[in-house]
Parts: sequence; C-alpha cells; structure tokens
Amino acid sequence: MAFTPENDLEKAMLQAASDPSAQALFYRQLLNSKLVALGTMTDTMSLETVRGPAGEFHPVFTSPERVKTLIDKPAPSFTIPGRQLFEITSGAQFVLNPGSVPDKILTADEIAWCLKTFPPTTELVVAAPKVFPTKLVKALCILFTSRSAIRAAHLVYVAREGVDAKAHPMIGLEADDGDVPRLAQEIFAAAAAVLPGEPVEVVTLDPNGPLEPLQKHLLSVPPFFERALPPN
Repeated sequence: MAFTPENDLEKAMLQAASDPSAQALFYRQLLNSKLVALGTMTDTMSLETVRGPAGEFHPVFTSPERVKTLIDKPAPSFTIPGRQLFEITSGAQFVLNPGSVPDKILTADEIAWCLKTFPPTTELVVAAPKVFPTKLVKALCILFTSRSAIRAAHLVYVAREGVDAKAHPMIGLEADDGDVPRLAQEIFAAAAAVLPGEPVEVVTLDPNGPLEPLQKHLLSVPPFFERALPPN
C-alpha cells in the first residue's frame, strides 16, 4: 500500500525509489533517523525474522504508521537509530517497510557499504594525493572497462578531522544505474588487491541532479576514467 511521507526519511525513500541521484540522501537519512524494529531490546537485542527466497531478513520500519500496514495488532517493537541498529547487527539483512510501497531490501553488503561511505558527520578535508595512486587507477580502469553502467570516475583524497590519521582515496562515480552498492563492493575488492589496508570511499555523482559541495568538487576534478561515446 502506497503511503504519504511523514518524515524526512520517508521523503528521501520515495525520492530515491524513482531518482538514483537521491540515493545518497536516502542512505544518510536511513543512518541518522530512528527506525522501528520488531522485537525486544533489553540487555540484548532480539529481532523478528522473515524468510524468503533470498534468505532471512529482519523487518524494520520508518515510522509506527508503517508497522500498521503489515501488522494489525500490537506487537513487541522498539525504536533505535539506524546507524546503531546496523552496527550492532553486522552481517544481518533487513527489509525496510514491508507491506508498503515502496519497500526496500537492505542486504548485508549494502549496509556495510552504507556504513563505510556515510560515517558520522565530521569535518572533511579534501586534498590532491601527494603521490598519485597509479596502481589503484589502473586496476579500476580495467574494472570499469567491463562495467558499461559507469560513464566516468573521479578521484580525490579525503580525511576526517579527528578520525583519519591520513587522507585516503574517494572515488566519485557517474553511473547509469542505481546499483552503486554492488559496484562499490567491486571497487573495494580491486582496491584491496593493490592498496591493502587502505580505506577507499565511493560516492555517486549525477551532474544533472542536486549536488552537495563535495560532489561538486569531485565533478570539477578531471576524470581518471571516461567511457568513450559510441560513434554516431
């Protein structure tokens, strides 16, 4: 059943369902918002589980009203910030707003990518690399050549004050589809092979969509990979 959004997370979820450029805002809202989980939270957490063809998932909701679309009688539940829930349940899978339209499957890989890509808000310092990461760029160019969804990729180095001891690579992707978590996992694997132990972040870039200052900066940096346009 379709719903009218009641909070910022639901607004972001509806927008992201039809606009891939809005996914970054949705993921941030997901981590920063309070979610309603079915189960109990005392000294330990116990979550309800549903099973489907893709495995086991924990139902979680964006508001108490969304719970009522699935369950018509009171059930044990608790509220918890999204980031805290996903950090405690590392490796688990969730389904967001089951019974509503839209709903969303959150796989373990997607949640891990989300936590890594959108850490708690801190002051971010952006810089050019002191030594250009030639091995990383070469490995990613080889990967991107066989990923037709990627139009271009940009690179900067970033560090969060008080968190990162040194700057690390951030990759900005211009891509045609919304499956950035899958692409990000492939990027992390390629980076780990040539830069073991060094963190890498991935963000999406849509030149035609709303952009945050960091995304604008990434787009201003000449791409290290750019897919050639097909001949007319």
